[in-house]
Amino acid sequence: MFKSSITRFVIASLAVLIAALLVATLIMAGRAWSSYALAERIAGVTATDQIIFNALVSVRAQVPRDSMALVSEDDPRSVIRLTYGEASRAVQGALAALRASGIADGARLAAVVEQTWREVLAQQAEVDRQAGLPRARRSLLAVDGWRAAIQKMMDALGSASIAVGNEVRIADARIAEYVQVRQVAWRIRDRYGLQCALLRATVDAGTPPSQSTRDAWISDRAIYLADWRFLDDFLSRPGASSDLLRLAAEAHANTSRAQATIDTVVDHIGAAGGPAMGSLEWTALCDGPFDSILAIARQSQLEATRRAADIRSASFRMLLVAALDLTAVIAFGAFAVVVVRRRFTRPMGMLTETIARLSRREYAQPVPAPRRPDELGSMALALEALRASSLQAAQLQTAMSRFTADASHQLRTPLTVLQAHISVLDGLLPGSHDARAALTDIRGAADRLQRLLIQLLGLATADAGHASDPEATCSDLRELVQDICGEYLKAATEAGVDLHFEADTRALSCRANPIMIREILANLIDNAIRYNAPGGHVVVRMLQVPDALVIEVEDDGPGIPPAERAKVVTRFYRLKRDQSQVGSGLGLAIVESLAASCNAKFELGDGAHGRGLLARLRLPIAPRGSGRR
Repeated sequence: MFKSSITRFVIASLAVLIAALLVATLIMAGRAWSSYALAERIAGVTATDQIIFNALVSVRAQVPRDSMALVSEDDPRSVIRLTYGEASRAVQGALAALRASGIADGARLAAVVEQTWREVLAQQAEVDRQAGLPRARRSLLAVDGWRAAIQKMMDALGSASIAVGNEVRIADARIAEYVQVRQVAWRIRDRYGLQCALLRATVDAGTPPSQSTRDAWISDRAIYLADWRFLDDFLSRPGASSDLLRLAAEAHANTSRAQATIDTVVDHIGAAGGPAMGSLEWTALCDGPFDSILAIARQSQLEATRRAADIRSASFRMLLVAALDLTAVIAFGAFAVVVVRRRFTRPMGMLTETIARLSRREYAQPVPAPRRPDELGSMALALEALRASSLQAAQLQTAMSRFTADASHQLRTPLTVLQAHISVLDGLLPGSHDARAALTDIRGAADRLQRLLIQLLGLATADAGHASDPEATCSDLRELVQDICGEYLKAATEAGVDLHFEADTRALSCRANPIMIREILANLIDNAIRYNAPGGHVVVRMLQVPDALVIEVEDDGPGIPPAERAKVVTRFYRLKRDQSQVGSGLGLAIVESLAASCNAKFELGDGAHGRGLLARLRLPIAPRGSGRR
């Protein structure tokens, strides 16, 4: 496919290059899309984790806010309705986010949260009933079932938060650290708050805690203090933000001060009789560090969200670059194909047509002017210069051929008259007359002039060979060659040369003008006889090879030296040894020109056994079924 068209090779090579670029860009785009999809997943799961955490905070906030309102306000119903509304909206948002998160076991976790929230709603009625009673008749012990339901709800949301947090941890290591900080902070808050609920009855009654209560209190305190130590160590590593470090330090200080006060109150329970501390004061003491601890969780959640947004932005930029690269590759491919067609294929086709016209010697139509000064434009300019010079040469050749033909025709008539008078004088002069020697010289000069005129006419015919019909077919080349040999038998006999013809008996046809073949063979046979010695031999033979017909004219005369063979086909060139013989140096030039007009190949070589000259003419074979002469 590429052997016959360089354009196809260029386009194919360009297609392979563009395909490679396209594949590489598609791979990069695929990776960018995967990264962007992962970033979207990280951002979505991080947002879900934030929503669930906010729901957890809102549900947990009901307990201290509603308890404080029941104890301190005459009509706590507005506060209770507000906290319930916030918690309810947060829970519904968490359910929707959990169902849409796509995490494993998300549907089951959502179902557990929804069922647990129904249990909270069932216990909410007792809170509303207590809020409707006078403040003196209200009892926080009556809403212990509601607190238990809230704690169960917190456990359900906590399980969902852990599942979502684990999904986030898998996606990005930095976000995993933020999730761990948030979970530890919430565990500190939860464990710190448990001691307050555990000791409330003891503080209100003013009686020392039982051993089991003291053991549980010490255990909860040890757990959250251990979490504080872990959190401090974790945040001391490089990478923690200054805001997170500041909030952790503040929360730790607040928790330590509150814990010291709680320890003092517990140590002095029962010493003075009556409640160790008022219920409102105890609630305020326990809730004091809550906001600062919660601030750590919110800050880590915020930084996790920012991290997810940064990952998504970076992935989107990479995806955008990949898309732009893909678009650029496709655009470049289309542009390259258009440029190749406009700047290479079309100009190359035009130049090919121009070269074909020049090879047919059609010089009239100018080469189209190049649009751009590139390599093909330079070639077009060179071809135009060649066309112009070829046109000028053809016109000059035509004029010379016309002049040669006209001059030859014009000289023929006076030469014929001269030869007629020589013949008359030859008959009138006695054989011993002194003028007969001069008459013989005049006859020889007239004969040489006649041969020169014949060769000039042949040369004019050869020069005009392109105007003849080069596609004409000689149907029986054997018969034509045999006839020409017969015409030269007399001349060969007079010269004492043996003329022999060799060929198959079957008819042989070739694609050539028979008139030109006759002129070629006439010159070759005449030269072979003329320059041979008496007793010499001339063999004319015809051979058929797979792709051509070959005519050979072989003699055993003096031959032509190899160094001179390229020169003897030029016009008027003669060997030094032949200067004394009749001739003009046009015979082989005519043969060379006529052979070119017949699309034949002419060559000279040594005769048999290195003696004489072998002139070989290779003619194209006529196609089957052609027989026009």
